[in-house]
Amino acid sequence: MNKIVLMSFALITLSISTAKAQSFLDKIDNAINKVDKASNTADRASNTGGKVGSLFGKKNKKNTAKATEDNNKTVIKISGIDLTSLKKLDGIISGINGVIDTGMKYNAAVSTLTVMHTGSSEKLLEAIQLKAKSIFTDKNIESFDEGSIEIKMK
Repeated sequence: MNKIVLMSFALITLSISTAKAQSFLDKIDNAINKVDKASNTADRASNTGGKVGSLFGKKNKKNTAKATEDNNKTVIKISGIDLTSLKKLDGIISGINGVIDTGMKYNAAVSTLTVMHTGSSEKLLEAIQLKAKSIFTDKNIESFDEGSIEIKMK
């Protein structure tokens, strides 16, 4: 008889602790669901805001750069340039017709400008040279190929 009472007590205690654990796990699951719903709502609001903005002429920079076959990437490596001249050159390149985006990395030895543009790298180099005569000339160009231009300043 004592064994039955002891086993019943242990079973009741175990079932109560299991119920509490299940309740705790349900609370965690509900919290995760609330966060997920809030995230989905924020995503929908962002998409709606982008659509409304495009109706009123607001341009999203990601949408203006169309992924076509006309877009090219050219990496311009410049050795021996100072940061001021590199920033000036980046500004000149950004203003050239057909340039979609530029990225700049400075290093005292070799700096890099990554340019997304339409047309060929040769046409890009010609357009840069017309506007950047004060920064470099033909004698500074080490090499150029489609997708790559190397300039040595010193």
